[in-house]
Amino acid sequence: MTDPEVVIVGAGPAGLVLAWMLQRAEVPYVLVDRQARDEVGTLPKAGIVEYRTVELLRREGLPLEFDAENRRVEFRTPRTRHVFDYADLTGDRPHYVFPQHRLVAELVEALGDEGAPLYFGHRVTHVDPDRPSVTVGDTTWHPRAVVGADGANSVVARALGDRVRVLDRPLAARWLVVSARTAPLVGHTIYAIHPRGYAAHLRRGPDETRFYLEVPVEVSGADLDPDDLRRDLADRLGEPGALDGVEISVDDLDLRTRITTPMQAGPAFLVGDAAHLITPAGGKGMNLAVADAVELAHGLIEANHGDPGRRDAYSDTRLPVIAQTQGFSDWFLRVLSAFSSDALGGDGAAAFVDAMREGWVRRLRDDPLLARWFAHAYAGVDAEPAKP
Repeated sequence: MTDPEVVIVGAGPAGLVLAWMLQRAEVPYVLVDRQARDEVGTLPKAGIVEYRTVELLRREGLPLEFDAENRRVEFRTPRTRHVFDYADLTGDRPHYVFPQHRLVAELVEALGDEGAPLYFGHRVTHVDPDRPSVTVGDTTWHPRAVVGADGANSVVARALGDRVRVLDRPLAARWLVVSARTAPLVGHTIYAIHPRGYAAHLRRGPDETRFYLEVPVEVSGADLDPDDLRRDLADRLGEPGALDGVEISVDDLDLRTRITTPMQAGPAFLVGDAAHLITPAGGKGMNLAVADAVELAHGLIEANHGDPGRRDAYSDTRLPVIAQTQGFSDWFLRVLSAFSSDALGGDGAAAFVDAMREGWVRRLRDDPLLARWFAHAYAGVDAEPAKP
């Protein structure tokens, strides 16, 4: 078998977007994922796509239809309710509801229709980033580039060793991810900022809704009675009884942030969660991954035509954007969360954090400058330059 120019490890959003762009540019590649094809794209994960991400994917010709808009978010505290129409502040440029598992499934299908070299159900057993080489079973490829798109426990990232530095920060917060077989309770996102902990209502489809429920780090979803969990979640959301009897599944999500710097070493590159982790606050993870993939794809395509400049600058191009986005997510997490503050330490500290969270919600309601900044950062819309 002839060696491909690029080996992509991982069939998440970043790996598949990268594969789609290389396929269109006729750059020889293979994509490898340890999951079987019928397992890929089945787990509900992220679901909100930024405006700039949609525009990026449309420019690259990806065969995806973004039709369900998300224009509003409602902040609820014990004393304040505020429906925030952020699309109105961004020039009618909203989010789109497009679940990650649907994006993955549709790209796998589209690439399959193209006869793309996708190897599902194959585990990478060795990566040598110096030669470079990638071994899968009895097959070893020697590509010009290896891309780790294989998530937070990336085999490619581990192979880079001390060639990169990992900036890792665990947080004192745990969210329960509650996937429910039910229509959305309302037609927009709800962020409930409650003294017992944050709760969220996130639309995913006509008969599917995702919820978050913040709990102390020592509490696991498996420890909680499902009826008590439904009741607590609905109460924090201000919708008592709304989830009684609803079919749910629950997973634990321990929050942490991570940035790998640089995001490349020689012929090896990292994209998405293999390169950085971000909290779910603000829904930025999948969007960063897609933007990584598009930038790296252009770099690899141009390098294949003899110009390596953009490829070699990949990390320097992406890291400032990632750091800025991490900063927004970190700020928003502190608005939402009862337990993420570094200063927790008794009833007085908890009351202080609750007052601060309430204050931020009222500021978003009453301060047009903060509201405009938040709208653009949250929706992923680049502000238009001021007129001279």
